[in-house]
Amino acid sequence: MNPKFAKIEEEIERFSFAFPILQNLDHYFSSSNFLSGAKIGWHCHLTSITAATVKVLLKAGAKLYMSECNSATSDHPSIEYMRHLGAQIFLGADSAQQVLNEKPYVISDTGFVLTEKYLRDFAGSEPFLYAGCEITTSGIQKMHAMENLVFPVITINDGELKTLIENFHGVGDGALEALFRITGRMWAGRSVAVVGYGRVGAGVASYLRHTGAVVSIVENDPTRRLVAHYDGFSTRTLSSALSTSELLITATGRHALIRAELLHDFRDGLVLMNVGHWAEELDLLSIKQACQSHFQVREHLEQFEMPTKNPAGEGSTRRLFVIGGGGPANVVMLAGSPEPTLIHLTTELLCMNHLLQLKAEGQTLAPGEHAVPRAVQSQASLLALKSLGLD
Repeated sequence: MNPKFAKIEEEIERFSFAFPILQNLDHYFSSSNFLSGAKIGWHCHLTSITAATVKVLLKAGAKLYMSECNSATSDHPSIEYMRHLGAQIFLGADSAQQVLNEKPYVISDTGFVLTEKYLRDFAGSEPFLYAGCEITTSGIQKMHAMENLVFPVITINDGELKTLIENFHGVGDGALEALFRITGRMWAGRSVAVVGYGRVGAGVASYLRHTGAVVSIVENDPTRRLVAHYDGFSTRTLSSALSTSELLITATGRHALIRAELLHDFRDGLVLMNVGHWAEELDLLSIKQACQSHFQVREHLEQFEMPTKNPAGEGSTRRLFVIGGGGPANVVMLAGSPEPTLIHLTTELLCMNHLLQLKAEGQTLAPGEHAVPRAVQSQASLLALKSLGLD
């Protein structure tokens, strides 16, 4: 073991001990590997769990070019380790551009960043992309607005394993651990609001309810609001949630959902936490501009003193706390069991391998969206079941 990377390798070993799916995937690739020599572009969170996955890709012979999707979740010791293994990693605002400059055959995207840049900036050049993947709801929504999707994209986020396991259980479990780790509070009997009732929001709400929290849902979509009702949650408006909740968790993938202008009447001591993809779901810039003061309470917890008016019209302040700098707290803190994320990453690598197999066999997929192939989901499930000792 290289002493410089001892901590990262110990973390990877912990993943292996807890859930050896990557070892099983590595064994699978020894007999069905189309990754060897393939140039892959990957826009993702750069964490230790990503590093564990990168070891499998590189061992399979892939040439890997990576860009950071969120600087708040980029772990620099893990980045250094992945570079040591042989991955080329680019950071900063132009990192996606640098990945595409390497002309990968296949890309896997988080938030439609690589795909959108390719369609916009490489439209006039000789095509080099064969196909891609997208792993987020927000990325798929952006894809729906595009009219010139000239290559096939597997929408991993719509697959059963990502939706039902990683989004629901993975984020729910991770959000809860992050919350306990930062606040140290028991949330039984406390008022909590979850904004957004997709599978991520539903998972967070479910896990919080199991702790005894009094959970309500804020959801504009009438169908999801109705589902939340029949799942046993009260529903309310965002303004009502801000004024009465001790904790508000955002899970919508929308930019600037919570901004300073909405914080004219919030409960003193309100804790804000985001688990949506975009760090900008909490508009911290506008909040910082509007606050009277702010300071770091401790790592991953910031306090803002926001000006308000009491019933007599006199000026006062209220305390607002933000967890994880507005980034997805479960990822920022690598909280929760690694199992759901490892299942998702296994599915993602199997999708890459599937696309490269089609390319090697000279097959052509139609441009546009494609579901995760049933064979890929089945294989990922079999590898997970084996890792659980249930095969």
